[in-house]
Amino acid sequence: MQMFRSSNKWLLAATGIGIFYALALFVFAGDVFKNDQTVTQAILNLLLHLIPTAIVLFLTVFAHRFPLAGAIIFAVIAIIYIITGWANLHWSAHVLVAGPLLLMSILYVIAYKSDK
Repeated sequence: MQMFRSSNKWLLAATGIGIFYALALFVFAGDVFKNDQTVTQAILNLLLHLIPTAIVLFLTVFAHRFPLAGAIIFAVIAIIYIITGWANLHWSAHVLVAGPLLLMSILYVIAYKSDK
């Protein structure tokens, strides 16, 4: 895959975290199979739960090509998640979900600055 060949270690680190983050979302999508439902309902629920995974993968590929835009996008997503769930979620949920997004954002900024 020619796209991911880069000498910028910060860019590769951020992209790698994005791929692992999408993989974690993919694993959590498997919880749709624990309910009593038809096969059609299970497939539709799985597809619905895989939408965030597809979005994160798309944004990771986009951010690999445009690191500054990716940094802004991932930071905005993390901040929106924290703001919308502040009163309803334990602080550890914010660390587990928004933490990697903020880390990716920081790494994409460093990658952008190191290429200049």
